[in-house]
Amino acid sequence: MHASAVLALVIGTLGAVASPVSSPNNDVHQLVRRANQCKSLYGGSDIRWSIYLDNDAYYNKKCGNGCLDNIRGRCGVVTSWECSRDANNRAHMNFYTTIGCSNYDMTQALHACTKKEQTIDCTDSGINEAPSLGF
Repeated sequence: MHASAVLALVIGTLGAVASPVSSPNNDVHQLVRRANQCKSLYGGSDIRWSIYLDNDAYYNKKCGNGCLDNIRGRCGVVTSWECSRDANNRAHMNFYTTIGCSNYDMTQALHACTKKEQTIDCTDSGINEAPSLGF
């Protein structure tokens, strides 16, 4: 029994010593930090929106179209729609809605657009809800 155990130990040691050691992967990869954003600007009779959506092609076949459908469902009329994707598949959407479209409405429309996987918070977009009329 001892001879077979010693033989197995010797064969295992020789196999480990003879195995080539792989060199570490020194490839340099450029990382791109991406983040969803939602900005709105109240303009009297309308609101201008600027929205960035990461991984747009996963959610929309054509740039932002699924989002546009959800935005119309929540906010009604959407005008001056523009959408473009960058090399990292991040969509940039610019458009106008009526003042009846709240930041909350937009947050919910974008959440639906992303299959409820992402929440793009428009409620803290640095503005710009319509001013209170004091009623």
